[in-house]
Amino acid sequence: MAGTPEDQPPREQVELDPVAIAARITTLEMLVRQMMVVQLRLLADGGHIELTQDYVRSLSDAYARKVDESTIIESSSADVNYAFKLNVLHQLERFFDEISAHLAENP
Repeated sequence: MAGTPEDQPPREQVELDPVAIAARITTLEMLVRQMMVVQLRLLADGGHIELTQDYVRSLSDAYARKVDESTIIESSSADVNYAFKLNVLHQLERFFDEISAHLAENP
């Protein structure tokens, strides 16, 4: 019978290296944070925004509202949806706290 598991080639197993994954995520976070800082400084230099701690907090709040309003993932489990959303909100808060700290240290 065609299409049975015996007729198909063995599947290649993929092993994920948690250290490499964490390093890639951290690298992406650093790059995105730096791009956000550069973009905010360009907007401030151009007179489009007033770059203050309050402005960064307002960005953080706006992103948090967007996350809160969205489904983000389509899990059939309300607990999974809640846990995922809570984790995203926590990561966004940390992200903007780091931007705020960077701007305070490098006016």
